[in-house]
Amino acid sequence: MLRKLLCLPILVLFVGCSLLPQAENPVNPSVEKPFKVALLVEGKIYDQGWDNQAYMGLKEIERKMRAQILCVQYVNTEEKQIAQAESLAKQGYELIFGNGRSFEAVFNRLAPAYPNTRFVFFNGKALALNVLAVNFTPESMGYFSGMVAGLMTKTKKIGLIPAYSSMKEIEPFIAAVKQQNRENSVMMEEVGSWSDGAKAIQIARRMIDKGADILVPMGDGFNIDVIMEAHRAKRFAIGYISDQSFVSKETVLTSTVQNVTSVYLKIARQHKSGQLLGNCLTLDFADGSQDLAAFGAMVPEAVRKKVRQKLYEYKTGVWNLPVQYHSLRCR
Repeated sequence: MLRKLLCLPILVLFVGCSLLPQAENPVNPSVEKPFKVALLVEGKIYDQGWDNQAYMGLKEIERKMRAQILCVQYVNTEEKQIAQAESLAKQGYELIFGNGRSFEAVFNRLAPAYPNTRFVFFNGKALALNVLAVNFTPESMGYFSGMVAGLMTKTKKIGLIPAYSSMKEIEPFIAAVKQQNRENSVMMEEVGSWSDGAKAIQIARRMIDKGADILVPMGDGFNIDVIMEAHRAKRFAIGYISDQSFVSKETVLTSTVQNVTSVYLKIARQHKSGQLLGNCLTLDFADGSQDLAAFGAMVPEAVRKKVRQKLYEYKTGVWNLPVQYHSLRCR
């Protein structure tokens, strides 16, 4: 069987496990044990967003490190997370990624029982020595997205559609919009889900009817739905998590990008070389883990220069965000 493994839905995981190549060679015990890396995602890997980037990172680990990989989709309840994490640890997986904060409690609880496995999750706090919490900086993502929206709106009405109203991007987004013009206003309504495209479309249409000329989705599975609504209504949009200009180049002003794929490969390499020290990692624009995608052709040069200058000042520490950090940061 080829070493390349498909990312399987959770219902067929145990069938797939029976088909995995043997990790040990009983004839020649000197054969190097394979580097086994697994990925658990709450949704689907082809969302063109967060989970897709994670899967691409896993494939990079396979390609560049000759790792034996396995990905499991729809691990979206605590019971499933426990079952899958324990099963993979018992199978000798050395590195297990949980692609989101929902894995925080389960990984922290299980990790002490499996000291030979490193558990990695995102945007939370690690409580065990063999757990790594990787924390992006959502406040800066929100600020620079809001800055672009605030500079580009003509109606002075912007529609913000986050997955949840508790997201840390929201406060700095609104602050940045207002800083560009005090007359700017932000309509905000949560979807209540990372992937409910139907509800996100309804929200987008209501905002368009109320005069919003820029829509800003902040989710996973519904970003493209919102961008397409903006396209149909001849409005603008700002992508989220990945460069989403491919949806409509005449619609997407830019995208706030988290380079999840490169982060996965970096963590795997550091783990394999014994250089992955500590249990907390903070990522931001300065280290290249976050970025703004290329501006669309409709963005004037004056706007580009202003945003790039402010981003440069932020990266170099000359200027700090005018909001309080609520995310979990570590150095």
